[in-house]
Amino acid sequence: MRATQNIYLWLVVVLVLIGLQSASAQITIPISEEQVLYEMIGEFNNSGLSSQQFGYFADITGLGNVLSSTSTKNETTALFTFVTNATTFQVVNNGPFRIVDRTGTTTIYLNNGPSDFSNPATFSQGTPIQVSSYRQQVILNTLTNTFVTVHTNTITDVETFTLNGFAYRLGQLGKSFRTNLSGQANTPGAVPSGWFAGTSTGSKN
Repeated sequence: MRATQNIYLWLVVVLVLIGLQSASAQITIPISEEQVLYEMIGEFNNSGLSSQQFGYFADITGLGNVLSSTSTKNETTALFTFVTNATTFQVVNNGPFRIVDRTGTTTIYLNNGPSDFSNPATFSQGTPIQVSSYRQQVILNTLTNTFVTVHTNTITDVETFTLNGFAYRLGQLGKSFRTNLSGQANTPGAVPSGWFAGTSTGSKN
């Protein structure tokens, strides 16, 4: 009987140690100042003052391969997607340039895809793993319909996720990152409203 109790206690200790080891093995993908963090590709739809921007990550520093295929590299194989919902609060025209300012919220998802640009809802079908506040400035060249943007995100929520047997957290609460995008606007009224791609880097809080 005593031997059985000893074995039981030993198993409990082992399970506790395994649990502590798993908790300590959680990996935080840090946001460091001026470090390149993300490479993103996406589309957007504008309607009045509202803008929805959605897409996927082609690279996340610290995570290795973020696509489920080495041959097909697009939204259908993306393991991480994002959706930004923003509202325009100011528009200024200067010669051929239109400067648009927006604020909103960005959510990054661990995707359970595949995603499809013809169905924007598929980019938010996964598990939210990071939420951030968002401020954007767009500079549109009205002669060519090309644009560049700069926006800043400050993280307001981070959730643990599992990938390839490891537990991760994407960034840290309160940290910020800056994103520079280049894009092409579509014909007014067409869907999508446009396309973009760019990178994010850590910024000083």
